[in-house]
Amino acid sequence: MSNLYSSEVTGEFAALCGGNGGTSNAESCVTLAPLAGGGFALGDSKPEGKGRQLRMSEAELTAFAEAWLSGERPASA
Repeated sequence: MSNLYSSEVTGEFAALCGGNGGTSNAESCVTLAPLAGGGFALGDSKPEGKGRQLRMSEAELTAFAEAWLSGERPASA
């Protein structure tokens, strides 16, 4: 696998929101953009998360999503 952190972001970040408690500030969003050569850059719409990214291959992101949806989550601290 190539180093995803050396790949350029090739599109706009889309905001996938779901926890703003009915507000319109869009601060509870995961942002997602494609990477050159495959994979995705994930970000955080909160001001504190600005500029920080997590990069995952499509297979890694799919495995995470499938595990999350099946309920395979760590216990809350």
